[in-house]
Amino acid sequence: MTLEQDLIPSELKAIEDHKYYMSLEQKKQISIEEAIKDFISKYEADWLKEKTRKDNIEQKDEIDKHKYIRSQQEGRDLGEEGVEEWRQKYAHIWREEKESLIKNSFLERKVIIQNILGLHVRPSATLIKIALKYDCDVYVHKQGMEDYNFKVNRKPYFNVRSVLATSKLLGLCAAKGDELEFIAYGKQAKEALDEIEDIVNKKFLEE
Repeated sequence: MTLEQDLIPSELKAIEDHKYYMSLEQKKQISIEEAIKDFISKYEADWLKEKTRKDNIEQKDEIDKHKYIRSQQEGRDLGEEGVEEWRQKYAHIWREEKESLIKNSFLERKVIIQNILGLHVRPSATLIKIALKYDCDVYVHKQGMEDYNFKVNRKPYFNVRSVLATSKLLGLCAAKGDELEFIAYGKQAKEALDEIEDIVNKKFLEE
């Protein structure tokens, strides 16, 4: 299943947390696709409203701090001039940082496929085994990929822990020299990405 809606990192984080509580409530493992659909249909509108409220408060605090510092530097109250200066110079930086994956508790890791045969059946199975080993969710992106579970910041990803992960990984047709970007969320995200990076750099122990 592919969900066309483009998520933002803070929304994906909210969905990950929703997925966790859905799994506890239903006493079974909920897929990311199920969590996304349930969140969007039941909670997204209220979540966006609350997010907007909090963002406005945080933005006002940032503007006020900027106005105070710049007014001290200029020796006068900049007023609306300080507000406009922040909007022109810093608003986009503040928004980008706020909506980065790292800021929203996701870890990222880029790796280059190095083994001669690329991402065939055995390396794919190895990546899935690693992803399932740790207490976290692991997703992968490759430029040009067409089969994915969701998009975040306009980039498609699919779940390395899903039952269809083998066929999806093979469908990437990742050859030697291709870049894969993994993101992970959860308690053992770093451990999972460290092991993925290590086995890729070791050429999946094939050479």
